[in-house]
Amino acid sequence: MKAKTGGPSAGAAAPDPCPLCERPNYRPSDHHMVPKSRGGKATTTLCSDCHRAIHATFSNKQLEREYNTVDALLAHEEFRRMVQFIARQDGHVSIATRRDQRRRGRNG
Repeated sequence: MKAKTGGPSAGAAAPDPCPLCERPNYRPSDHHMVPKSRGGKATTTLCSDCHRAIHATFSNKQLEREYNTVDALLAHEEFRRMVQFIARQDGHVSIATRRDQRRRGRNG
């Protein structure tokens, strides 16, 4: 019996890397660098794990005012450690992300 790989064919090239964790981006997700609810239009394609980590860590107000670039996001110590953890994981598997206690219940 042959095992199913479930991945792309053997000759397929790896997708572009996520700009945060630098893993091949098998599950791309567009992130508004300034939240859409706050007038943002420009997007960056991230892996879904990094995208979820951003919204678990920062409020929309923080994303609009302070963390609206990849460099600014990575300058945040706690978030950078989370991205370093994500970078060590298999890009084909989804990672569970828990919202920061200070972030829960706030949209602002």
